[in-house]
Amino acid sequence: MRKWFHKLLPEKSDWNFQKADLREEKRKLENPSRGWYRIYTFEVDKIPNFQPMLWCDLEGDTLVMVILNIGAYKEKELDAQGLEHIRDILRFFAKKQYEIILRITYDHEGKALEREPFFFSTVTGHMRQLIPVWNEFREHIFVYQGLLVGNWGEMHTSRFLHPQKLKELWRILKEESSPKVYCAVRKPSYWRLLHPNNEKDNMGLFDDAIFGSENHLGTFGTLAKEKAAWNEAWCKADELEFEDDLCNIVPNGGEAICGEYYLSQETPQSTVETLRKMHITYLNKEYDKRLLGIWKDWKWEGQGVWQNSSLYEYIESHLGYRFLVKDVNMVELQEERKRLRIDICVENVGFANYYEVAEVVLEQVNAKQQSKITVIDTDIRYWSSGMEQCITTEIQAETSELFLYIRRKADNKVLYLANASDADAKVLIGQVVYNGELR
Repeated sequence: MRKWFHKLLPEKSDWNFQKADLREEKRKLENPSRGWYRIYTFEVDKIPNFQPMLWCDLEGDTLVMVILNIGAYKEKELDAQGLEHIRDILRFFAKKQYEIILRITYDHEGKALEREPFFFSTVTGHMRQLIPVWNEFREHIFVYQGLLVGNWGEMHTSRFLHPQKLKELWRILKEESSPKVYCAVRKPSYWRLLHPNNEKDNMGLFDDAIFGSENHLGTFGTLAKEKAAWNEAWCKADELEFEDDLCNIVPNGGEAICGEYYLSQETPQSTVETLRKMHITYLNKEYDKRLLGIWKDWKWEGQGVWQNSSLYEYIESHLGYRFLVKDVNMVELQEERKRLRIDICVENVGFANYYEVAEVVLEQVNAKQQSKITVIDTDIRYWSSGMEQCITTEIQAETSELFLYIRRKADNKVLYLANASDADAKVLIGQVVYNGELR
């Protein structure tokens, strides 16, 4: 791919290009739709208490998980007061500009069989009541996890895991909720159950037992894909291949757990390989503290700027997407001597993709500090983890500095690149000069 960048300039070119220092900076990027999260749990029948959350502004997180316990309504509809409490909770985090990972459940203590409704019709009724509320906050909800049922809302230990019941809950959710909100189910086998024809949509995955055992505490099975049904759990290797494909277009995240398996079988390298294969975008910042402590003690021995950093630092900075400008080249167009072609190579060195619509902008600033903006024709949702993308655009030939930046289209929020950048997230990628001189 790099060969494409090194075509010779015309023999008598009037314009030259001085490439900027494009080395990666070793820093955490406080970008949206990725990173660590903390959990905040509320019982919907009670007035929400936000005091414990007021200090969290200092942490620099962009994500938060909100768990809403509706167990008090196991034998009745949600009332107006409960629904308004949900709005108050979502409004609180939206005002603080957090993106919300939302989970609604009847239980947050591992007692779903006691606390879930007796009738499935009550569950479907609650689903229909809840969807209009979270549709109101669709711009602030990043992922909705689960289908209401199971211990901690994790879709296990429940009377309502029969395939037809899960399909009915997903039908309601898919038909009535906003497609702008990503959904997620607990296992790849559940995803396949709900997508018999492998038709991809806005449903991703979450895994709250990453590294808990060889099969992630039952997330994966033992049978090879070739010997199992489509909606059965496959062996780890095949499930990771499945996640590698699926989670190029939908997010995946959850919790990592430390056990004897991890200590005896995993290494820094294998840990990163698994997180990258799963395309992990977000992880719990507080659980499992034992495992997080191990990551802080272990060193990352890979090459580059992160060598000898802690594994924790490396994982923290590579959750989700991380875009790095690797190379830039300029070609003077022969047929139009006043036009220049700028070729830019960007690599996504993060674990996952960026899943929202964004614009890649080239800003040309001349000697008089006049600025010209060019939006480059590309879709960064397809800038896959570990891949280099070559993007190109044309500009007017003029002595100038060139800056690159990315902004989310929905709200113009900037995404920081891994190169050195200014406070506005703009990366200087080089200077266009006339006959080697600025003028």
